[in-house]
Amino acid sequence: MSLSRPPSSADPPPDQREVEAAIKSFLVAYHRNGARGAARISSVQNLWLEINSLTLLELVTYVEQKFAITVRPIDFAPQNFSSIDAIARFVLRRRS
Repeated sequence: MSLSRPPSSADPPPDQREVEAAIKSFLVAYHRNGARGAARISSVQNLWLEINSLTLLELVTYVEQKFAITVRPIDFAPQNFSSIDAIARFVLRRRS
């Protein structure tokens, strides 16, 4: 896994599409079907059923590092991490 440099305060904030693309790319790398799992990951409304718990925890670490935010234990909930869209909305709320 290659982590890009952390964003700085001088970086423009990411938009919804950028956040979704980064999350999708991360999840595809860990999906049991690899790139073939990309379509499923994009459309699933409950990632908690699609990927294992270790991957979910790695996703939280990735999101924190990639977008320079902190995910508190209370934030790690289905309403924030159930889909790529939900994660992107959470990231954008946390960065604003």
